[in-house]
Amino acid sequence: MKLFKTIAFVQLLCFQVRAMAQNNTIELAIMNSVEQSYGQFYYANITVGTPGQLQTVLVDTGSSTTIFLAPDATLSNKSSNFSHTFNPLGSETFKTVHPGALEALYGNLWSMLGDFVSDVVQMGDIVVSDVQVGLAHDINWGHPPYTGMLGLGYSSREGIDFMMQRRKKVPNHPSLIETLVKAKAISSRLFSIYLNTLDHYGSILFGGVDTAKYKNPLTTLNCLNDEGVVNNWDLTLQEVTMQPYGGPNQTLLRSTKDRPLTTLPDTGTPDWQLPTSAYYKVIGYAGVQRLEDIYEGADPQTFVRPCSDVAYGIVNTTRFQLTLSGNGTNSATLDFELADLFKPITTKAGASATDEDGQPLCQLQVAEVPEDASFMITSGSVMRAGYWVFDLDNGQISVGQANLRANSSNVVQVQAGADGLSRAAGNVAEVQKDLVEGQMSVPGTWHMSTATKTIGYTTGPQNYPTPTGITRDADRFVGDDSPL
Repeated sequence: MKLFKTIAFVQLLCFQVRAMAQNNTIELAIMNSVEQSYGQFYYANITVGTPGQLQTVLVDTGSSTTIFLAPDATLSNKSSNFSHTFNPLGSETFKTVHPGALEALYGNLWSMLGDFVSDVVQMGDIVVSDVQVGLAHDINWGHPPYTGMLGLGYSSREGIDFMMQRRKKVPNHPSLIETLVKAKAISSRLFSIYLNTLDHYGSILFGGVDTAKYKNPLTTLNCLNDEGVVNNWDLTLQEVTMQPYGGPNQTLLRSTKDRPLTTLPDTGTPDWQLPTSAYYKVIGYAGVQRLEDIYEGADPQTFVRPCSDVAYGIVNTTRFQLTLSGNGTNSATLDFELADLFKPITTKAGASATDEDGQPLCQLQVAEVPEDASFMITSGSVMRAGYWVFDLDNGQISVGQANLRANSSNVVQVQAGADGLSRAAGNVAEVQKDLVEGQMSVPGTWHMSTATKTIGYTTGPQNYPTPTGITRDADRFVGDDSPL
């Protein structure tokens, strides 16, 4: 998984509102600032156990397992003192389900190993019993913050130790969203993601859509099948164009019959993946310099620019258009600008990194992949320009242009069924002709109840890092930016 001082600093504003469970939907706030990390990943808060223990989890559409860190969790087999852990001894409802069976492996060679367990999980004011999750005792993670994981993919792609699954017949466990359906907390295996700009909170909505959070009608795309079955979020990357200010429109890449390009919209990867030629075109028009030119010893592949030069709304900026399609006739376009591809750089002390003139620096979130690559990730940095609806029941993703910094909400429940989203939001529909992975057939009973004490739901502006001047110690930066 891939994981600033500004001239004006915004105070953190928090609004506690009534339980964000309405119309058989559950909504959680998404934040991108945890500990000293800012703008790298996206997180949500839930509670686990009885009594509930607050857990921060990384929101990840690129994986399928929900995992929490055990108090004794080690980092690459070395003892560590993690801030975000779940103590099973402190829960009256904790059960071990399959010890040693958790083996969640991520695309950047990061991993989480441990047990499959079950316990009570609370989201908003909704409490669900016997939710099966991972409890990690050993993690291999590139850099802090070290948190749990909210995997949002299909249950068949759960992180189970292969040999244990084969020899001991450890079954796949229903994912968290599937468990919400089994407990009748939501009607459909569907969730919507609104990442928003980095200076504002976003949201993840289970079982519905928020029609106030996007501008144009949603366009539905059939996900690509894997050996005849849809069980992932892969789409076709039809085309990417770039429009430099005052310059000609350029095609960065395009799918062809001879070379179809596949992409995964992944909230757990911050850096937009582009083949070499496209990568260097973006670098050339981004007006960046290498961070090592400012901070000796910094990563030579980290490119930066003063944050004030890449703020939203600047007229003389470079703009992009992404065109996606699937196994159907629809295509969807997403427009975004250079500002979407930058994040403020923070130090391990939580300060903003600045250039020689004291200007806060922002980092370009683009990663190079081989020129002949046929698969690349559409990262969270690109996804925040859109409103995304992931529908596991129908094997579809619906996309619309996000209404960024929206100050209103209109939550609509989406019922199960092929026309559920169309009836709720009037999207540009698509008929799914492929077989789609259904719910796991596993024994068990899941109960839903309403909590008397809810988890606070936060909206409004997020806080910026506190400026403390220039540092020349590159080791003080918050880790390397490596994708999931």
